[in-house]
Formats: sequence, C-alpha cells, structure tokens
Amino acid sequence: MTWTSRCPDHIARAQTSLPALGIALVLLTVVTGLGIAMADTAIAGADRTPDERRAAAAIADRLVSADGPLAARSNVLNRSRVDDFDQSALERSAPPATEYAVSVELAETEIVRTGAVHSGTRITRLVVVEAREPRTLTPDLTTTDTVTLPRRSAQATVTINPPAGTTVWTVRANDRVVLHNRSGLDGSYEVSLVPYETTELRFQRAGPVQPGNVTIGYDAPRSTKESLVVTVDA
Repeated sequence: MTWTSRCPDHIARAQTSLPALGIALVLLTVVTGLGIAMADTAIAGADRTPDERRAAAAIADRLVSADGPLAARSNVLNRSRVDDFDQSALERSAPPATEYAVSVELAETEIVRTGAVHSGTRITRLVVVEAREPRTLTPDLTTTDTVTLPRRSAQATVTINPPAGTTVWTVRANDRVVLHNRSGLDGSYEVSLVPYETTELRFQRAGPVQPGNVTIGYDAPRSTKESLVVTVDA
C-alpha cells in the first residue's frame, strides 16, 4: 500500500499567503514613512509660513511708506530711486532682509534679491511709479504775462533774456513772489514750486517781450500703476 503525504488545505493557504503578507508589510512601511515625511514637511512649512509672511509684509510696507527708500510719497515710488536700488540699500532700509532670502519685483521685473529665493511667501502692494521727464517751455508773452505749468512740478529753471529797452523785475508763482529785482532780472534762476498744485507763473515787466526772451525748464511727471511684489523664502 502506498501512502501519499498531503498538507491540510488551511496550512497550504497560509504558506501561499506569506509572500503577499511580506509585500504588504513592505508597502505599509513605505507608505508610513512617506506619510511621516510629508507630515514633517507640512509642519515645517506651517511653522515657517507665519514668519515669512510677517517679514514679507514688513518689507513691503517699508518700501511703500512715505519715508521709505523708494517713495516720493506714500505708495508712490520714484523711478530714479527704483533704478538705483540694490541689495545693500534693501538690507539697510529693511532689516528683515538681512535674515531671510528676499526678492523684490516691480511690474514683474526683479529689481533686487538677497539670497536664493525658490518659492516662499509673496506679498503684493499696488503702487504708482512716478518718473520725471525734462521739458523746456518757450511761452509767447507778447499778449499775456502768464504761463501755466503742470501739477507736481517741484522746481523750474526760469531763464530771462530781455531785449533792449525791456525790464522784467518780478516773477510770481501763483500768489508767491519767487524772483524779484527792481533793476531787472537777467539770467537763469532756480525756482521752487509747490508740487501739489498747478502753478501759474506771472511776469511783471515794462516793455515788449518776444518769444525766446523767456524759457522755462521743468521736470514733467509721468505716472504708471504697477504691482510691487516682495517674496520671502525662509
């Protein structure tokens, strides 16, 4: 008689399940490890985001403040100051920039950077960027004694070259006397203006003045609305 050895069915099934169980344990270990790593990353990101946001907001507020390194006045940036702005000026005027990697963009163009900024937290401020273009005005004073300059002109150069027999002795800017010489004005003079109002220059004279006897040089303002973006990467 021949005897055949046979394992019970439940033992065979258990032996067959062992490799699958091992694979499942490996997968569980990997998934758990990834979960812990992602949780650690999320916690680290959550920890640093408030610091990034505070630093970015502080730097942005400093840059657009009336006494900031870029501003002509509150939320109005001077184009010349923007062009001259560099890393040392940023760190000097906004101390958080010495502790974090910072990028400052204006109109989608980076104007300064400190350190390597890969992502980080972004703060946006809407600003007006003001540039000044030099212009020269040659008024026709044959039939009038006044000429009007645009608003936000802070200074003008008035050049007076009167013809023989004509004397110009006073120049007023609105109600203010800005130039006066009873014996006559002759030459170029720097005149301070009030930038928040339209300025009317009035010439007090005796005798005719031809076009070209008086010229006025001034900086005409040109303004554009842009976005200032400060990114801080801790």
